[in-house]
Amino acid sequence: MMNGTMGAWGLGRFVVALGTLSLGLLVTGCQPECVDRYSCAIKGAPGEGKQYACVDGRCVPQDVPGATDAGTDAGTEPTDAGTDACANVPHDPKLGTLQLQTGFAAAETATLPEGIGAVTAVPSGSAFKLYGLRNTDIHALGTWPNVALGAAPLQSIYAEADRDGGTRFPNGYLTNDGTRLLAGYTKPGPLTNTPGTVLVYDTATPANSTYLSANGNFSAAGYSGGFFINGQGIEGASEGGNGIYGLKTSATPFQGSKVANFPTAELFSSATAVASNGVAVFGYSSYPTDTLRAVAPATYNPEISSGAPFVLNDTNAPEVYSGTDLKSATGFGAGVALHRGTFTATSDISRFELTLGGSTPTSVTVGERKSVLTVSNTCSDVVLMAPMGPDLLVGVKDKNGRRLVRLQVQP
Repeated sequence: MMNGTMGAWGLGRFVVALGTLSLGLLVTGCQPECVDRYSCAIKGAPGEGKQYACVDGRCVPQDVPGATDAGTDAGTEPTDAGTDACANVPHDPKLGTLQLQTGFAAAETATLPEGIGAVTAVPSGSAFKLYGLRNTDIHALGTWPNVALGAAPLQSIYAEADRDGGTRFPNGYLTNDGTRLLAGYTKPGPLTNTPGTVLVYDTATPANSTYLSANGNFSAAGYSGGFFINGQGIEGASEGGNGIYGLKTSATPFQGSKVANFPTAELFSSATAVASNGVAVFGYSSYPTDTLRAVAPATYNPEISSGAPFVLNDTNAPEVYSGTDLKSATGFGAGVALHRGTFTATSDISRFELTLGGSTPTSVTVGERKSVLTVSNTCSDVVLMAPMGPDLLVGVKDKNGRRLVRLQVQP
């Protein structure tokens, strides 16, 4: 059901993908402590070599796969960005202690307003208008690089019926299709059919903004004229279940369809991204491993219109990455940027070039992984990523505060 209710309400958490949601909390009737591994952030660090997993609705410390003894490897390097150990460490004005790698450049920077957990950049002529997600409200942030929090939120991501103080799980993403913004949330429910809703906010005509039923909606990415939603359903689709859904906003009314199925039924949602050349990156998870695959427009476009989903496999979607350290992914020019690390710290930002063409229009060639940013300590951390045209906005946090830095691929 659609409605155009406007408003602002609520507090939330920032998550980027589905980790684990146990069926146990569905039958106990208890309030869950978590819905996935990302919702355990409020508990802080679980200890050396540990990360939280969401088990039966509770945050449980588990060994980090492949973790090493930080005390052995770190030497005399600072290990806690919140302590005085970082006070005397040299910090670059833009990137802090993060190290930019060959082939990339850091351009202008701007302050990242407090509380903003996700941003999206909407083209406006040759400039970009920024919007941010703060708790559960969407805010205007101005035109890059003149970034500032708007005086009042534009709209709550919660539909009016869900502003009753019940348990809600904001999914932490904010993306755009060139005109409209998309953000979403879920509610407690079955693992295989988690109730959810997305807000489609119209920046040109806010009165046309609407809420749509979208079970799961654990991550999403926009493209010109629509959105991909990694979840379990979208209003208007003829079938549900874990997979990739399309919301065609260039159609009137909006057209929802299932675009792709995961290779097996026991897989769940992971990251979603779209490169500037239209190549989509669809992820799925078998905890703790996330797998990302690249899909050409010639493969996904027919399914957006027909609602006849294809299966994500080596035949039509080459593997981009598979690992236990994926934090998030987003488009970066004609490629995809990966934020890798543990739950509490960044290990690096990497990029894969995604080239269209070859023997068929459905062909995508995945380039080698290239490091964009690396770390030598934990004095500076990456808190978000977002595409901005051909470039990448990176949110950096350290002793000098929070800021957005524009990264570019060098010719």
